[in-house]
Amino acid sequence: MPETPRDGVLPELGRLVRTARYRHLVGVRLSGQAADGVFQAGLASLFFFSPERQATPAGVALASAVLLLPFTVVGPWAGVLLDRRPRRSVLGFGNLLRAGLALLTAAALLGGAGDVAVGVLALAVLSVNRALLAGLSAALPHVVPPQRLVLANSVTPTAGTVAAGAGAATAVAATAAAGTGGHADVVALGVAAGGYLLSGLVALRFPRELLGPPPGHVAARPGLRPAAADVAAGVRHLRQRPAAAAALGLVAWHRWAFGLTTVAMVVLCRTTLADPDDPAAGLAALGVLLTAVAAGSGAAAVLAPWGARRGRVHAWIRACLLLAGAAQVLVGLTDERVLLAVGALLLGLGGQGAKIGVDTVVQRSVDDAYRGRVFTAYDLVFNVSYCLACGAAVVLVPADGRLGAVAALLGAGYAVCALVQGRGRSRLRD
Repeated sequence: MPETPRDGVLPELGRLVRTARYRHLVGVRLSGQAADGVFQAGLASLFFFSPERQATPAGVALASAVLLLPFTVVGPWAGVLLDRRPRRSVLGFGNLLRAGLALLTAAALLGGAGDVAVGVLALAVLSVNRALLAGLSAALPHVVPPQRLVLANSVTPTAGTVAAGAGAATAVAATAAAGTGGHADVVALGVAAGGYLLSGLVALRFPRELLGPPPGHVAARPGLRPAAADVAAGVRHLRQRPAAAAALGLVAWHRWAFGLTTVAMVVLCRTTLADPDDPAAGLAALGVLLTAVAAGSGAAAVLAPWGARRGRVHAWIRACLLLAGAAQVLVGLTDERVLLAVGALLLGLGGQGAKIGVDTVVQRSVDDAYRGRVFTAYDLVFNVSYCLACGAAVVLVPADGRLGAVAALLGAGYAVCALVQGRGRSRLRD
């Protein structure tokens, strides 16, 4: 089956946007992920750019890993929920839960609660977030026809990434202007809660059964043992779909390399690109890089339908891996702001472009009854790889954030992934 119709990307994009159910799902994603960006920027300002805190590679890595680890425990059970309950309800009530947790986080911060209390609430918000992103990916094939799936995977997750980046950049700029810490972070968390509330209310407007899973699978069996059996069934299904399993391997490498680079960029902005005694300037520098990554992700949405046309999704994935590798080298070997921004843009383009191809392969390779569990496994790969990168960052990222020779090794890793993906294309065939 062609990856994109033969009459051109723009006409198909017009037809896609005119699909009411698709626009509805995009609304859920954009409002939720814009709120994610604001929420995460508020946490970054609080934990990495407060005047009383010094950002070391170990500190940034530990904080980043801790914020992601809970989903490695929650994730498999969230996948069962997505395959045993109406996904519309999970998306709706999950976002409402996030709104409440974000407000509690803001209230705890305003009330002078310690880092532990604020951190625990933030962990809860971020854990729910990953489950909902898996649900959005599992629901997408229910609102677009198969022949437009590549196009939808280009536009939808990438638009969400751009929304998150825009939300983060806006929050960073506002916080830097107002002064890091204090009430500025409380306001950011409150705004994020409003975005989550909007996303939940929009999701609940879907008909209850529209987003799946199949009707025969809605009626979760109670108890830990049946849930564990469902998780095991999802793992077996993934093992029987080598295309999806191999695609997740590519994602694992990208997420590891990107996580290592992210830690380095936070340290670089905090200690090298700006005076360590001026955290607001470091936060502003990070905002520029976030904006560049978001712009690159947006470019991926435009280019992927063209690059993956007529069955060329695998060639597109390889090209994106090579581009991301080159961008890693550029980002790691310079501290010039313009070159860093260019590298961040290309890294966003390559990483998001590869993800678009992988999403399509996974969606087409697994049955709908298992999509929730498989996409939750996808997110688990994302998070575990990132956490492992944070552990490696303690050893590999220097105190000034300059990666140096490590960046060259990361670039070579991307090249190897592209080579292996090309030679093993039959494993990724959808």
